Amino acid sequence: MSAQCTGRARTAALRRTVVGRGVVVALLILAAAGCAGRGAPALEPLPGSQALLRSELFFGRLKPDGSVVTDAEWRAFVAEHVTVRFPDGFTVLDAVGQYRTRAGELQTEPTKILQIVHGPEARPRAAIQELRDVYRRLFQQESVLLIESPARAGF
Repeated sequence: MSAQCTGRARTAALRRTVVGRGVVVALLILAAAGCAGRGAPALEPLPGSQALLRSELFFGRLKPDGSVVTDAEWRAFVAEHVTVRFPDGFTVLDAVGQYRTRAGELQTEPTKILQIVHGPEARPRAAIQELRDVYRRLFQQESVLLIESPARAGF
């Protein structure tokens, strides 16, 4: 076989491989698109449950001077600021968080997670923002992470 024929054979084989891969990729994309339209089956709400929001606030306890928000300072914050805004209840969890500071450094710190289940009205959402602002100011924090997600709850 001549070098020219061998080169043509290789080119043809390469085209078949590229076209074959393109077809496979196209089929995978179509399959994924078909699956994307299907969500999990809708669950019937349990009797007595209602649509609410779950807000999770992550309060880092490390202060800029290297000291930590003490347990006494945290309890005072909860008593003076959280309880008055959410007298019906909330949950506090202890955690350890890690994040990248605005200066680009990795930081690990003890963290309090405050979970509040509430209605979608403006009042509880404004109260949550107030908590974030007060904590940042009191303890010189860069931020307080807030995660909001829909929830169904019954009491």
